[in-house]
Amino acid sequence: MPTMEAQRRQPDPVPAPRVDWEAFYRSYRKPGYLPGFEIVNKLGGGMFGLVFKARKESIGKDYAIKFLKVDDDTVRDAVMREIDNVSFFAQIDHPNLVSIEDKGTVDGIPYLVMSYAGEDTLQKRLASGGMTREQALDVFVQAARGVQALHDHSLVHFDLKPANIFLKGDVARVGDYGLSKLVTASRNSLSFGRGTPYYMAPEMLQRRGDARSDIYSLGILLYECLYGDVPFRGDSEWEVLKKHEVATPEFPPHASAADRAIVLRCLQKRPEDRFASVAELLRALQAPVALGDSLVLAPAPSCALPAPSMSSAPAVAPVHAVEPPPLRDPAESPYGMPWRPAPTPRGPIGALVHGFFSLVSLVLFVVLLPVRAISTVAGRGIVWLVKLPFTILGLMLRLIGLLLVMALVVLALVTVASLLAAV
Repeated sequence: MPTMEAQRRQPDPVPAPRVDWEAFYRSYRKPGYLPGFEIVNKLGGGMFGLVFKARKESIGKDYAIKFLKVDDDTVRDAVMREIDNVSFFAQIDHPNLVSIEDKGTVDGIPYLVMSYAGEDTLQKRLASGGMTREQALDVFVQAARGVQALHDHSLVHFDLKPANIFLKGDVARVGDYGLSKLVTASRNSLSFGRGTPYYMAPEMLQRRGDARSDIYSLGILLYECLYGDVPFRGDSEWEVLKKHEVATPEFPPHASAADRAIVLRCLQKRPEDRFASVAELLRALQAPVALGDSLVLAPAPSCALPAPSMSSAPAVAPVHAVEPPPLRDPAESPYGMPWRPAPTPRGPIGALVHGFFSLVSLVLFVVLLPVRAISTVAGRGIVWLVKLPFTILGLMLRLIGLLLVMALVVLALVTVASLLAAV
């Protein structure tokens, strides 16, 4: 009997290793702590975890490694089960997405290995106030194309915000996709697991959402790119969320009607009233949906933006927008597309350079004027000489034809006269 009881007794499950951040901080800079990688420096930290720059020792290539914050051991198993879903996101390869390369655990801490997309973000660029309108829109278009790539694979980001758009040179990449669900169970704040309040779609409060929730967040991003601040602010998280549910965004006086219409459609309270897809949003902006398309952003006058309004959160500096010259009539373009003339040079250096090249153009025109005159006269003379025999031949043929017609008329008259005389 004891033997049968022992056979029926199931082995105890192996307990998951305890999350040990103390061991992590003691050892993360030591060689071999993360097999195959050398951790170089910390890139940043946030609600989802800590991000470090790491170099793969075998090939010397830089990566970004995010160590996820899981403070409660009781929910760690659930988080580890969810992290397996990141494999679906890792299958996507798009130039405007931060690719996911690998995953694992160390000291009980789950981590993701991602491609290194630089240390700059759209949040930092907007805060510095050094972006023109078109530069901000160019970043937005690239980010939207990355989100469209996620949607093409039936995946949703759910946490779009400027801090998750990484900039490396002129290339923008969307990151931190697939992470919002990983820490839902380990956080109670609405800031965790369901997006960030300033960029959160209203339906997310009911814990429901789909790709159209990302379109709402893109509308908030577009508003911030155009006007330098988010449309809804408040003294508390709940106040901001309530505004997302009931408030209509206010626009600065210089906002164009076209920009207002696009932003307002993105920010419709009912998901079905928004753009049906990110591709439709990009087409409304006259922006490319796929690689290789021509980038033509809709013109809209802009000027210096007002300072952000009431909030205890740090204000975002406005974008220093420069009004672009208007689009010319496509009929005047050799390619049948809208185009802009060269802008007027600004500043003393610009005026000096413009004047110098204008003088060079004038000198070249004067020097080449005799050559052009001779070539024009000579060219026309040669054409006249070539055409002369053909012209003479044509006149002769016309004269012969006229003589033949006259002979036929005379012959007909003589014939008629002879017939009348015979009668």
